[in-house]
Amino acid sequence: MNHRFRAHVNHERTFDLREMAYATKELWSTEHDSGGFTQYKNPEAYEKFDLINHVANCSQQMLVIQGERDYCVPDTQSIRAFTALQRRGNPSRMLYFRNENHWILNPFNALV
Repeated sequence: MNHRFRAHVNHERTFDLREMAYATKELWSTEHDSGGFTQYKNPEAYEKFDLINHVANCSQQMLVIQGERDYCVPDTQSIRAFTALQRRGNPSRMLYFRNENHWILNPFNALV
């Protein structure tokens, strides 16, 4: 990880593209990012940049933000990222908003 920043923010980001390929309503983005392939037709395209394969390189603190009503990026993606960071001993925090979707729109939640 690049140390130009004091912390990274993971705002409803994919963590495991294999799971994401079968757990989202937003299939276009997942397939587009992997070169236009489905996960079962070209699994290597999903593995190349899959964050789950690079978690061992993560050493900076990270804030993970997730809305429960996000149907594009399921909350399990953020929970898995946060758990991986915690297990590695990375300084990390998670904000989980039960009343938000893919965008944190409530002004109070945005301030948090």
